[in-house]
Amino acid sequence: MHLTPKRIIVPNSKPNLLVIISSIMILILGGIFCALNGLYPFFLLFGNIPEIPYAPLFNFLFFIFNFFVFFYIIEAICRIIYKKKESSIEFLSTFAIIFLPSIMYLIIHYFFLALDIIDFTFIGILDNIFVILFQVWSLWLLTYSITTYKRLKIENSLIISLLLHYGGFSIILMISI
Repeated sequence: MHLTPKRIIVPNSKPNLLVIISSIMILILGGIFCALNGLYPFFLLFGNIPEIPYAPLFNFLFFIFNFFVFFYIIEAICRIIYKKKESSIEFLSTFAIIFLPSIMYLIIHYFFLALDIIDFTFIGILDNIFVILFQVWSLWLLTYSITTYKRLKIENSLIISLLLHYGGFSIILMISI
């Protein structure tokens, strides 16, 4: 619970200018580090993309596109299945906070790539441990945010989070085969 930004993800509060600026900065940083790492995002996961022209620009723009698609899928699930329509603007204004742990992973991964130590077995295992830890943290932030803004029970929020995460993992796995 100490890793949850309770001062940012607050129910019944108007979007704060500082929170909106922070969210925009998180989106820009995420796009930049996706481009630098050569990874494309899919929900809270990352995959390698085959060589295509303008891949860094594609990765940057796809990170921003992924943000909106991920938000609208969650919003649609909450509206259609759980009939929860409230706090959509507040939810959107803080939704980028969910990607903060993923961006921290991208920064660490870029550090490993820049030092050219990612190929060492220990560093590769450490990198995989970091991606798992930061994804779990992102899933927790997503669950907490859905619970706070959509007023769902924690179990229902966790079902949404895990369903989308496993769905994204399955798609990334099929693409990489």
